[in-house]
Amino acid sequence: MTEKTLDEVKAERRHDYAVYPGGTIQQKLDEIAELREKCPLSFSEEGGFWVATTYDDISSVLRRNNRGFVSFPNIPDGKVAFGQKAQIPIELDGDVHRKYRKLLDPLFSPQRVQGMEEQIRGVANDLIDRFVSTGKCDVVPQFAFPFPGTVFLSIMGWPLEDAERMNDWVNIFLHGVPGGTEEETMQARIKASEESRAYIQAIVEDRRANPRDDITSVIVNQGLEGEPISDSDLSDLFVLLLMAGLDTVQSVIGQSMAYLASHPEQWEAMFATPDALAPAIEELLRWTSPAMPTRNVAAASAQVADLELPEGERVFCPLAAANRDPKYYQDPDTVDFTREAKPHLSFSLGAHRCVGVHLARLELRIAFEELHRRIPSFRLQEGCTPKEHLGLTWAIEDVRIEFEPHAA
Repeated sequence: MTEKTLDEVKAERRHDYAVYPGGTIQQKLDEIAELREKCPLSFSEEGGFWVATTYDDISSVLRRNNRGFVSFPNIPDGKVAFGQKAQIPIELDGDVHRKYRKLLDPLFSPQRVQGMEEQIRGVANDLIDRFVSTGKCDVVPQFAFPFPGTVFLSIMGWPLEDAERMNDWVNIFLHGVPGGTEEETMQARIKASEESRAYIQAIVEDRRANPRDDITSVIVNQGLEGEPISDSDLSDLFVLLLMAGLDTVQSVIGQSMAYLASHPEQWEAMFATPDALAPAIEELLRWTSPAMPTRNVAAASAQVADLELPEGERVFCPLAAANRDPKYYQDPDTVDFTREAKPHLSFSLGAHRCVGVHLARLELRIAFEELHRRIPSFRLQEGCTPKEHLGLTWAIEDVRIEFEPHAA
């Protein structure tokens, strides 16, 4: 019997996967669960990529970044999302990525992040002050979206009054023009890119001339092992940090609040004891899993599941697939705050594990603590049906809640 060609294997395992589908997150998770059962590593002719669905396969691929796999382009269909350059540093590999991580990791270390707690708590309460007396809140635009964006501006030393402007840019980058055409979205992204780059360039020039005690000054003036970073690369880096820092936290808060509005007993369980919140946050991180990374075979070949894939093949690694694998998480679609601890992959793994993981966890803890302290109970407003977005990240909107009004 002759060995099958790669094209024959692709034809046998073809299960087209829509990266930008309609429907709900749970419907997509059900599709992934069926793939995991029938064909754990399938091929999507639509877009030309392999879809990994198990915890073992996804974690194995992510661990091998720079050892047989690279991260550019970090898009399943091979397209470049924002311009033709690799995004810095999420789509960089090898020595240049190491240099960026050497610069960034100390700036977001547990010790440094812990010193930001008072600052972050102030941001959370300022946002809650704006709606707590009204007895209602549209969670995503009024809290989940501006909270991490404003925290970013605060720790970077950028003007807080520009938070709405920055959030608008990031919203366009990540989600385009809702209901608009592809051309309208492209034009909006070009405009947002030009505006954000001009804004960042002014900040870069200011920090070169007038360094301050903030993260921006360190990045601008320290550079990569003493080598200055170009203005273009600084702009790319700061935009990526803003998008990455905002997206995971806002999606986790939005999805979690939609769930908790219908499960008030879980909202109480999160605060039942002093030790209950941390594992609850980890379970919500596992359950929401917004990020969808892609890795590309850079060696002559690389083993994935039962296949040896040649150089150039793309492997899509939806982190939600790993985090819903029943091999490691019994009844994986259920939110269980008492679940036996198993490291989830919501912050990825390996060389590209999220640089802001400690900041994200602190933001989530403070967000839930302050929301619970000031809004002890809440529910979805009558007639509210949250809408979910699937794509390169998973998110939610129209999470409108109501509660007993409290003084600001």
